[in-house]
Amino acid sequence: MLSLWTLHQVMNERRMVQLADGRVGKIVRVDTTFPANTTTVTIWTDSSEWNGPASSAGPASGPGISKVSLSEIVGEVERRSA
Repeated sequence: MLSLWTLHQVMNERRMVQLADGRVGKIVRVDTTFPANTTTVTIWTDSSEWNGPASSAGPASGPGISKVSLSEIVGEVERRSA
């Protein structure tokens, strides 16, 4: 799990992150509510990168926006060189 500071850095640099269910996407927005201190992360995902099970709630076709909790973000995806 990423820290909130690292999460903002990844978002600003437009790097990809991986979710616990296997999806990969870019962070669009980070919302933290107070005093509960809960963090919701909005992620843009592309269904062509979705490799999860068919019964999961991944996007059916085309890109999609998902709102997930901070704990569902596994980490940053390794960069691939050209």
